[in-house]
Amino acid sequence: MSIICFFGPDGSGKTTLAGTLLKYLLSKNIRVKISWLRGTHTLASILACILSKFNSFQGFDNPYYNIRIPDSMRRLWRFIEFISLLPILLARIFIPRLLGYEIICERSIPDFIVWIILTLRDPKFLSTLAGKFLISLSLKTKYLFYITASLNILKVRRSEMEIEFLRGESIIYDKLSKILDVYKIDTSDKSVEESINSILAHLSD
Repeated sequence: MSIICFFGPDGSGKTTLAGTLLKYLLSKNIRVKISWLRGTHTLASILACILSKFNSFQGFDNPYYNIRIPDSMRRLWRFIEFISLLPILLARIFIPRLLGYEIICERSIPDFIVWIILTLRDPKFLSTLAGKFLISLSLKTKYLFYITASLNILKVRRSEMEIEFLRGESIIYDKLSKILDVYKIDTSDKSVEESINSILAHLSD
């Protein structure tokens, strides 16, 4: 197995499925850890906290920090986000793999890609060097699952989030899943057990 990665919009069920899969694999005496990554980590997180204090950066493009990066700073912030991701990849995925753990990513590199596109209003990110590198890295992941649900279901599950943010997420995730051509699981009308069985069936292929 090595690395199993989920990606998809908020409320799609990634955390629940990752936790359920973890329990199943542990019951089989498999050494496994849950990991996650998205955006605004490490250095970017520190800078976002600082920028949120200034009126000129306040906004809702980044819902975790309530900031909006001006267009003039988009390229710089894209770079900051990218280098801030690297130590997370090292600490949460590559080092545990070297130590012999199987990894379940409840959020993975495609989530980071969507985060950058959405929070920076940057649809051209995929054509940048960083974007192409991350797509290439995602394509090397053997077990990559797109977990999704209808917009109405997402809103019920994540009622604290703005519907427009969820809609924007869903559109970008759908497009990215087609680029990556990955296995898709729609949890709208599936139980956790049904979704896990689909995942296990795919893992055993």
